[in-house]
Amino acid sequence: MSIAPCPIYGIHRMISKGDCSAVDANTGQEIPTLVGWYRCDCGERVLCEGWPHFGGAIGDYCTEGAIKGYGNIGGQMLFQVDKNLVWNTTQSTIEGYRFCTSDGVCR
Repeated sequence: MSIAPCPIYGIHRMISKGDCSAVDANTGQEIPTLVGWYRCDCGERVLCEGWPHFGGAIGDYCTEGAIKGYGNIGGQMLFQVDKNLVWNTTQSTIEGYRFCTSDGVCR
């Protein structure tokens, strides 16, 4: 569930931004399940294991509050994440979010 409603759309419209890598912000250890990321026009980000914009399960995921740092390494985004704030769901949705393809088609 999102911490706050999207100030633009009410429900965050999470646009697929592609692949990513994630590491534990405290240890630097890779979190191998967080492989894709999404961003809403308001700036909210979600990292996850699955590809919910295609209707698949989200799997492991974290929302904006877990992201402690980020950078672009060789064209791929790398996120530092508070591993204690990584959750899991077998659903393809999270309350407060809609997942969309890179061209804006939302589920």
